[in-house]
Amino acid sequence: MIEILPIFTNSPLRNYSYLVYSNRTGEAYCIDPFDAKEILNLSQKLGVKIKGILNTHEHGDHTQGNLELKEETKAIVYGHKDAKHKIPGMDQILNEGDIVFTSEEESLTVWDTPGHTFSHLSFVRKNPKSILGIFSGDTLFNVGVGNCFRGGDPNVLYETITSRFESLPDSCLLYPGHDYWDNNLKFAEHIDPENSYRKEYKSTLKPFQISKMEDEKKLNPFFRRNTTSVKDSLIKLNEKFLDDRSVFLTLRKLRDKW
Repeated sequence: MIEILPIFTNSPLRNYSYLVYSNRTGEAYCIDPFDAKEILNLSQKLGVKIKGILNTHEHGDHTQGNLELKEETKAIVYGHKDAKHKIPGMDQILNEGDIVFTSEEESLTVWDTPGHTFSHLSFVRKNPKSILGIFSGDTLFNVGVGNCFRGGDPNVLYETITSRFESLPDSCLLYPGHDYWDNNLKFAEHIDPENSYRKEYKSTLKPFQISKMEDEKKLNPFFRRNTTSVKDSLIKLNEKFLDDRSVFLTLRKLRDKW
């Protein structure tokens, strides 16, 4: 089976990197390396060899460890075809549906998930029966979604969220690119005040908690955009919306200023 080690970097950006590995084969892949030295130390402690570096997208806070990690491990650097000249050290292109890692009956499969940028990938951990987890980069966060300031488009992000992420099984674990729990929960309290599930969930929240999609569908205002709680808040803020898409876009606009 595939094992996962989240690596949190205590920087203002609150980055996550991930080691995805197999104890059976000793093979590992790193997703979005931030601190190469820490990743190397942890891989050595685990007794695994990093064979590949998987970048969700081209932004520097997701690629800044690439060159050092590549130099130390001789790993292959993978990324989106449209980020070929933007990702440091990139060797190979990944396309929708590519399988980048397998261990026993589990695999890590590529999804093309534009919105935050137009060259954004997510990596799906699955077995023959179900999707077990998703490494979402800056597309989906705990209680939020990615911004579109640096080369993205909120309309495209809406399409990605509604066509792919909303259909993920409730048991699927979310592995985002940053820990934004605190700010996103505050925004959710502001825009979705009548959410009793959030109050209950917060009482059990632990640092760096990994959530399930079941929780996200009950917590995340971008998933709860058709609830009375969210829509009444938008009306009180004199925000106009016509349909599902416009609610999403309005929420993204409000979160941009939060």
